This record gives sequence, structure tokens and C-alpha cells, in this order.
Amino acid sequence: MKVQIQNHTVEFAKENNQWTANGHSPVTVFSQGEQTLLLQTNNQTIQVRCLSVDRLAKTVTILYNNQKYTAKITEPMDELLKSMGLENAMVPKISEIKAPMPGLVLDVLVSVGQTVEMGEKIITLEAMKMENAIKSPTAGTVASVHVTKGQAVDKNFVLIRFE
Repeated sequence: MKVQIQNHTVEFAKENNQWTANGHSPVTVFSQGEQTLLLQTNNQTIQVRCLSVDRLAKTVTILYNNQKYTAKITEPMDELLKSMGLENAMVPKISEIKAPMPGLVLDVLVSVGQTVEMGEKIITLEAMKMENAIKSPTAGTVASVHVTKGQAVDKNFVLIRFE
């Protein structure tokens, strides 16, 4: 497994249930609780706190000396897929957004041809007197919009399709 953090790449190997850095002075990683790791070298022990993990993007945000760092993790399968030109093969392809519940479309915030980012609010849907923000589950380009403001929709009705 490779970890890239601030223009440095460190390769780790798991031996005897411990992660050890390859090609550098020996570094052993120990878990200390759910969010704390100890990195031990020959002459020092470093404590880091895990702030967040994004399994889809394969990143980990850590806190060390009151500084936040984001580490990108690459596994051997990632490198194999990349060498074959299939680096996006493991990324789920989302081609459409369906209504999660029956409701009334209060606002459509995108149009055909518009590029949207993951997590961007694209539709406001009212259900049971509550406004619900429907956000894009992926980055992409809107191919078609199947609803208009004021339209009633059933659960699983296709709202938007992506290219």
C-alpha cells in the first residue's frame, strides 16, 4: 500500500499484523484507540489523530501538531487497474437521479448541458410539508431534466439523467 502526503510517497507492507514503511528508516504503525495512531521510528514516536476517512476517494485526513494533512492511499489493485487503463473501473457510474420519496418539486436548480459537482444541490422536493434538498451523487453533465417546478412525483420517478 502506498500513502501520498504532501509530495511524499511512502510504501507500507503489513508484517505480523503491523504496518511497516519500506525503503525508509523503519516506521511501525500502531493503533491507539479508534482515532489515534502512533508512528514509531528508531528514535521517536509520533502521535497522529484521524479526523476523517473517505473510502470512495481513498483519502484520510489526519491532525499532526495542530496541522491538517490529507493522505491519498493507493493499493496494489489500484495500480494494476491504472496500468491497464481501467483506473475508473471501481468508481460507481450513476446515470440518473430518482425521487427518494413522493413529493412536489419546488425548484429545479440545473438545466440540460450544465456541469454539476458531487454534492451540489440540484432539486428541492417537498414531502410531508418538509423541503428536501436533492444533491448530485456524482460529478457530471446533465443530459436531461424530467421534472418542472410544481410537478408532483412518485417515489423512484426519474428526475435527472447524466451523460
